[in-house]
Amino acid sequence: MESYFVVNGSINKKILNSIKKHLYPPSFTRFINITIFISGALAFFFFLLKINLLTIIFLIGALVIYVEKLLSRRILIKKILNIIGPGQSSFNYKLNFYNSHMTLSDELNESGFDINYSNISRITETKENIALFTRENMCFPINISFSDNNEKYEWLDYIVEKNKKIKLYNIQ
Repeated sequence: MESYFVVNGSINKKILNSIKKHLYPPSFTRFINITIFISGALAFFFFLLKINLLTIIFLIGALVIYVEKLLSRRILIKKILNIIGPGQSSFNYKLNFYNSHMTLSDELNESGFDINYSNISRITETKENIALFTRENMCFPINISFSDNNEKYEWLDYIVEKNKKIKLYNIQ
């Protein structure tokens, strides 16, 4: 069986840091940002009313949520790096896209494991990579190596055709 598309990807700390803004779903990130804003606005409101205790509580709440947001990204990056292997600093892979599934394999090895298209939840594009995210929030950054934009859009159309529930973000 011949694959329709073959793309190469790599997981390492530099790549994960370049997409860290997209590691969590946009709805979750939006919720966290709104929570920080509301907590900060309430702190400002209570500051204007000269209620110092509530001002401090809401200001500390906004700061704690912000720091937690930053730390959770770092923890997720470490978790992903630990999955690829304790002694490895990067993992290069190849994704073969077939009619019924895609196969993730080591760049040097042809055997790998299959991933159903229904497992892909979202696709995000950055300047250097396109990242496929599974429902389990596992990330597969793909090097942007398409010969032209038409090939990239053909590939995206092919994947979305296989799973209509995939959400696309920042596609340029």
